[in-house]
Amino acid sequence: MPGRVRPPTRTRIRRFAALAAATTLLSVTAVTASAHAEPSAQRIQGTARPVHVADSQTVESFRPSGPTGHRAGVPTSAPGHAVAPHTALSAQESEADGRVSALRRTGPSAERLDLVLVGDGYTADQLADFRADAEAKWAEVTAVEPYGSNTDKMNVWTVDAVSNESGVSGDPSQDVRRDTALSSYFWCDGLERLLCADLDKVNAYAAQAPAADIVVVVANSTKYGGAGYNRLTGYPFDGVSTLSSDNSASGLIAVHEMAHSIGRLADEYGYGESGTYQGPEPEDVNISTYSAQEMSQRQAKWHSWLGKDDPTGGQTGTFEGAGYYEKGLYRPTETSLMRDFSVREFNNPSRQGLVDGFARYTNGG
Repeated sequence: MPGRVRPPTRTRIRRFAALAAATTLLSVTAVTASAHAEPSAQRIQGTARPVHVADSQTVESFRPSGPTGHRAGVPTSAPGHAVAPHTALSAQESEADGRVSALRRTGPSAERLDLVLVGDGYTADQLADFRADAEAKWAEVTAVEPYGSNTDKMNVWTVDAVSNESGVSGDPSQDVRRDTALSSYFWCDGLERLLCADLDKVNAYAAQAPAADIVVVVANSTKYGGAGYNRLTGYPFDGVSTLSSDNSASGLIAVHEMAHSIGRLADEYGYGESGTYQGPEPEDVNISTYSAQEMSQRQAKWHSWLGKDDPTGGQTGTFEGAGYYEKGLYRPTETSLMRDFSVREFNNPSRQGLVDGFARYTNGG
């Protein structure tokens, strides 16, 4: 159903949860073989891959400002014409490939949201750059509320992915092809800003971390772009987002995409579908078929926020156009981060949805 987000699940693989719980508090400290088994090159090459349920996935791409979003079906694997053929790593490079570090660890994974950042387009001698970029993107995420006030509910891991070439395919132009660990590439689905990756390779690296609820691919690039995979089929985590390491606007892609999975939030832009929405009331907390009057009468959705000042500006109400439809669905505010990246704020109902979502992860639900 348009606008409906699959709720977070706890079906992810917890093979290392007990070990992670026994590890002392870490901050940018490598999880070495004494605390976490060093992944082998063979494992990274594919033994952790899922059984394919679908050869394509739905992604969301983004404009840097204005009503954002474009949805498309894209291949699960990177097409050969978009990326360079892969060559094997040297023995020294393989030793570093797949190494896990804890950027932040606040508690046992069974009681935390586990965020895993994996780099792409970083050569063996650029891994320190990747970790610095991961730290910077984490800072961008936590600069936005309610992420900043809920950092104690998250573990953040980095996984080193060694690429044979620096940078990613499609940057700076569509004809550029590079051999990288995750086969990331711009011009996915013919859109220059849409940055896709090979999800099987993403999964193989993410599986090296003690747990993964949400995965962020940090591509070594200054070019604006990214993608959000938030309705994944056949993978053990709740969502994947891709973004550029050195673009000042790209961190908001992770902020927006994580909100789909954590807060059960829908997109609030109303474009991409023709006609009027005529389906049932969506489960998403931030879109509704009810007008303000009906919402108040039913005591439904964000009725308790109606008329209150909102951090996005103005007051919370009902504004038509949401969930990819221009008619028939309402959003809580004129604009917000689920609609327009230039706002940099979630509205009140979305903030509450995120707070409730953090509580679900923290409580192991």
